[in-house]
Amino acid sequence: MHATAGALAGAGLAARVNQTQGVFDITASVGQLGGKSIDVTVDEDGYVQVSYWNVPDATPAQVVAVIAAVVAAITAAQPGQPARAPGGPR
Repeated sequence: MHATAGALAGAGLAARVNQTQGVFDITASVGQLGGKSIDVTVDEDGYVQVSYWNVPDATPAQVVAVIAAVVAAITAAQPGQPARAPGGPR
């Protein structure tokens, strides 16, 4: 967990390792100009959550484009997992 937190810090996120009831996780964030931070949580079981705020006047197409890009990056980075288009069969 400490190596992952260090790598996240190297990528520009403020990251720290937490321990709650013997379970480790990482919380990390990076600020955005004129907006709220992008927040990431990584736990020791491999669960990762990414949260961000869209600008209030983002169009549906802009929202979908960001989400589709994130999903594409995640699926491309998963070794041994077939790439899957957003909304495609699971």
